[in-house]
Amino acid sequence: MKLKGENSLKENIKTEKGFTLQDLVIACLIITLFVGTIGTMMFLVYKTNVKADLTSQMCVYAVQILEDIDKISYEEAQTMTGSKYKEKFSIPAGFNVQLSFSNYGEGEENIQDVMKIVDLRISYTILGEEEAFTVQRLKIKEL
Repeated sequence: MKLKGENSLKENIKTEKGFTLQDLVIACLIITLFVGTIGTMMFLVYKTNVKADLTSQMCVYAVQILEDIDKISYEEAQTMTGSKYKEKFSIPAGFNVQLSFSNYGEGEENIQDVMKIVDLRISYTILGEEEAFTVQRLKIKEL
């Protein structure tokens, strides 16, 4: 024998509007996927933006250094090092500046010391990845 209000009570429980635990779990999974994807995309965009900014700064420093090498004498240029240029142009500590000079036509006989190859390498490390900018230029002895 059924009580008079028993059927209506079961119907009310089944038709009550609200969220079940299953609905909440599915919603949390979907939100987690979207937040993770959007967070990763934002991080990659930020990383690319920072790399572009630092690369443009490397180019500016390289131009400054090469213009200074053009201004100074042949003998004085050979005494300059990357650390001297870091100090001279106030290049931040995160950047590495390497400057080297080598003889033009090395290995050939009877070559006068009138030209040097200037190798300039500026690099930085961001998140374990090294980015580098390398330029070669000739420095000719003024006669």
